[in-house]
Amino acid sequence: MKIRSAFIALSLMMMSAGCTNEAAEQKGASEQPPSNPAKVVDTSPVTLKFAVHLPINDEFKQLYIEPVTKKYPNITLELISANSFKQYDQFIAAGELPDLYISFNGNMPGLKDRGINMDMKTLFQNNKVDLSRFGQNYLDDIQYSATEKGELYGLPLEAGFHALYYNKEIFDKFGVPYPKDGMTMEDALVLAKKVTRLDNGVQYRGWDLGSIVRMGQPLGLEYIDHKTEKAITSSEGWKRVFELGKQIYSIPGNEPSKDANKNGVNGFAKDRTIAMLNQTNIFSQLKQAEQEGLKWDVVQHPFYKDVPNTYGNSTVYMVGAVPTTKHMDQVLQVMEVLTSDEVQMNVSKAGRISPLKSDAVQKVFGQNDPSLKNKNVNGIVKSKPVKYPIYLYREIAEPLTINKFDELLKGTKDVNVSLRELDEEINQAVQIEKK
Repeated sequence: MKIRSAFIALSLMMMSAGCTNEAAEQKGASEQPPSNPAKVVDTSPVTLKFAVHLPINDEFKQLYIEPVTKKYPNITLELISANSFKQYDQFIAAGELPDLYISFNGNMPGLKDRGINMDMKTLFQNNKVDLSRFGQNYLDDIQYSATEKGELYGLPLEAGFHALYYNKEIFDKFGVPYPKDGMTMEDALVLAKKVTRLDNGVQYRGWDLGSIVRMGQPLGLEYIDHKTEKAITSSEGWKRVFELGKQIYSIPGNEPSKDANKNGVNGFAKDRTIAMLNQTNIFSQLKQAEQEGLKWDVVQHPFYKDVPNTYGNSTVYMVGAVPTTKHMDQVLQVMEVLTSDEVQMNVSKAGRISPLKSDAVQKVFGQNDPSLKNKNVNGIVKSKPVKYPIYLYREIAEPLTINKFDELLKGTKDVNVSLRELDEEINQAVQIEKK
């Protein structure tokens, strides 16, 4: 009996000690700081200088600025138009760099040279930014348009597109079926011949390309070799493009007009003598033209047979932080709002290509724009942009290429001769630039 009483007493003592130790452990655990404390962001009023390479109009403010102000009333965005490197040079000279910027992927090399952009991958990882929400092609365009190292300078906001616009009245006038989605370049050429006519003293042109360099983009053509830094425009690819362009403009009556107002967007929207036009997003110009009587529609951009459903370089507008900002937390908050599902849904509804993968976002493309209500806008997104090339000396090579094609149309030179001359001109210009 004594032994049993002693055992019970010992057990009670051990249980008591265990409870005491457990309580102590729990108390100690409660006093320890959490392993991953929530990040506290300063909510005091702050003004961020925001350099923007997009039209700063009412639509832009409604789409992008108002949602930021609504969610973060402490953040004021001071908008600054920045459409050229010259403006950034002025910011640098004045010591007044912006905190963040919107620019497009093709500008990343120039901004990198000026110390305006930065690789934000680590920041995105630390702040748990979900990059899988974005189309990989848009992220690639941002990463590889400036460097082969894959630096990610920001997040995509919206993207340009290429499409084929057509004047319904001209097709109706000549009893020719409208263009349709899924046409090859050769299909469009056949159609252009049918609507290039002189009627009652008015010359109607079947097809205006907008720019010969855009015709080379779906093939992913570059101007200069990365290893040798020598021109490669005498390649079979550029020969193919120049020959096609010459075929199109050699249709009797379809040559570019000497009057600039009869070419390109002006010729299509105002003069109304162009039946089909290759262009990027010109909805805003066409909205005004439609009010003045233009009857138009749009279809998928014609493609090369060997690269189906592919149009040219997609101008990817992106938002990024300037490394010198003292308000990185607030900059990231702004970026989070601009790329949110809510904002991007409205971007898509406004007729701008959203970079989000979301089917829901893509399906509402153009729905908020009354002028697009009866237009074939879904045809536009049947094609995808080509992977953006890493251009060398594009600002030198591209204007020379356009000029050389214009010379080809006006002269009697063979395409091969013209392209060899173009190689030489690009090489000379690059050497001058290097010096």
